[in-house]
Amino acid sequence: MFLRSRCTRPALLAGVLLAPMANAQEMPAPPVQLRIVAVLEREALYRDKVDWQALRTRLQAPDADPAKTWPLLRDAIVVSSGGHGRWLPASYPLLQSSSSRATVAGSQPPPATQRTHEHRAKQQRTDQQRDMDTVGRRIGWMTVGAFSGGGPGDSVAWQRASVAFAGTLQDAIRSKDRAERCGWVVDLRRNTGGNMWPMLLGLAPLLEDAGGNAPRVGAFTTAGSERSWFLHGGVVWLEQKNLLDVGAAAYRLRHPGAPVAVLFGPRTASAGEATALAFRGRANTRSFGQPTAGVSTGNRTELLPDGSALLVTGNVMVDRNGQGDGRKIAPDVVIGEGEDAAAAARDWLLAQPACARAT
Repeated sequence: MFLRSRCTRPALLAGVLLAPMANAQEMPAPPVQLRIVAVLEREALYRDKVDWQALRTRLQAPDADPAKTWPLLRDAIVVSSGGHGRWLPASYPLLQSSSSRATVAGSQPPPATQRTHEHRAKQQRTDQQRDMDTVGRRIGWMTVGAFSGGGPGDSVAWQRASVAFAGTLQDAIRSKDRAERCGWVVDLRRNTGGNMWPMLLGLAPLLEDAGGNAPRVGAFTTAGSERSWFLHGGVVWLEQKNLLDVGAAAYRLRHPGAPVAVLFGPRTASAGEATALAFRGRANTRSFGQPTAGVSTGNRTELLPDGSALLVTGNVMVDRNGQGDGRKIAPDVVIGEGEDAAAAARDWLLAQPACARAT
């Protein structure tokens, strides 16, 4: 590795996606590797931790073996992004159009793997039901998992999938918003990331304040700028840009500003951390659990000449009050291993005035 010990300064721009590393057998061609170096040296959030000239010299050496130099560059991506950035090969499903996704990496997992996934899903449903039973019927429970959408970027497929995801969350809130509800739990403990915008739009009814307003709920920051996230009128905005819109289907709580307990932990990452930050600073809100994964930073996608892409980590996420450092987010109430986060959330919610009045 070509590391430097100098302090860092943040770079530029937005977009949140947490993706797995490329397969070890896949690597970009040498010209693309040099393009990656140029982008990271210019924009990566922790770019001052890497000696780019030394790395470039190694990549351009006459006897350079791409199979040996690629791990060096891959490590530089990790270091300069704080573990959040990635190189995605052209075969990566989200880089494919919706029509070609089925032909690229579209096979089902082998039976043993499928059984493992099914077992984990069953266990998660069991755990969730136990938690919901713990908080009781007076508290609405919303679990928000990872979301990566369908199709690349701002494609029609991505927009359609994103609006559907947000609509599903709002429909769930609508169905649970009954007269006896006096508070809410938002469970982000298994939210490993994906795209933040559908999550924020879907949870907009719970992010509103007592006046029914949901102004700025967070921002991306760099050394020289700040780009705020807003929720208004069934739309999620990045500054002046309308990113997603559920329009007339937007739902408002019976009692806007109801108390909300947010659960998160070490598996809460990237877009999950953005969602946790969106609730931080909201009145009548408290978080419970353990610190998050520590990638509360923003990515943008740099498309490369060979059809692959680089997720460039260039900014830090902050809450509505401008607080955030790109690292782990600590809950208001730390819940130790083996302790019951749902019970702690319930006890706090039931002690709030909104729930006390409902008794």
